[in-house]
Amino acid sequence: MLKFKIKENIKDFVAINLGNYFIKGLIIKDNKISDYFIEKKTDLDTLIKKIWQEKKIQTDKVKLSIKDLNCLVRIFPFIKLERKKLKEALAYELSKHIPFSSQEVYFDFFILNELSQNEVNLLLAVSKKDIIDKIIETFENQKLNILEITLDSVSTINLFLNKYKEDKDFNVSILDIGYSLSTLILLEKGIPFVLREITFGTKDIVNIIRNLKNISDIDKWLFELKDYEEFFKVSGDILFNLCKEIRTSFDYFELKKAKPIEKLYITGGIANIFYKGKFFQHSLNVKTDVLNKNSQLPDLFKEAFSVALGLTL
Repeated sequence: MLKFKIKENIKDFVAINLGNYFIKGLIIKDNKISDYFIEKKTDLDTLIKKIWQEKKIQTDKVKLSIKDLNCLVRIFPFIKLERKKLKEALAYELSKHIPFSSQEVYFDFFILNELSQNEVNLLLAVSKKDIIDKIIETFENQKLNILEITLDSVSTINLFLNKYKEDKDFNVSILDIGYSLSTLILLEKGIPFVLREITFGTKDIVNIIRNLKNISDIDKWLFELKDYEEFFKVSGDILFNLCKEIRTSFDYFELKKAKPIEKLYITGGIANIFYKGKFFQHSLNVKTDVLNKNSQLPDLFKEAFSVALGLTL
């Protein structure tokens, strides 16, 4: 059920990023964004029904993206085989690359590039079956047809490779800041090299701010924030650890490739705060930009919809 790119020529569908705190979606008509939604995650059955009714969505087709500690991406060399035999060989050797048995997971793969005449560089995407099965059941209950389920990191890579072709000749990193979990992606000239989950998210900063300030609507406070210095000061210890994690990955890349990471793209709900405050530019000494900042979505939400936009390409 994990797919990297849908093959059917579907012009009308809804692309939904099933986040841990917000559900974000793009409504696509005739291959163009006609509307969007962002809702706090509650009971998924009830929420999906509410969205379809309020937005008067006509299509029953959806593409979904998920992020979870039990959803993994691995990149490694593998023997070159035709696709059917390659999938059979992977199923047999999955336990060498993931902490689950092959019976526990759904998986898919993508050949990134050829390393030699007999070896390819492989991207493997894996999810525990219970996660996928529960999602399928929810959408089937609403009589919706799932075209694709993919992982946030794969969708983010899809967005980057489609929209940032000018950066394919550079060594680039992408940090997707989620609510409870963040993803760091390192690419060597357009080819994914490392994908890793970092146990840092917006909620870590939110919890600190709630303890220090009497704020009734923390989401509104973050969206309207202008005093970036105060934001970085109250969350200094957590952000120090985040930078340490990122720097370790940058150093690993430079050790293996003998070249540094040249640019960092940031995305996720609070990416704009880090960008406008020039936090990573100063802390990591790397050129920084916001992923998806040129999309047609309102400025307030652009950085939050990178994953959903990647599903539409």
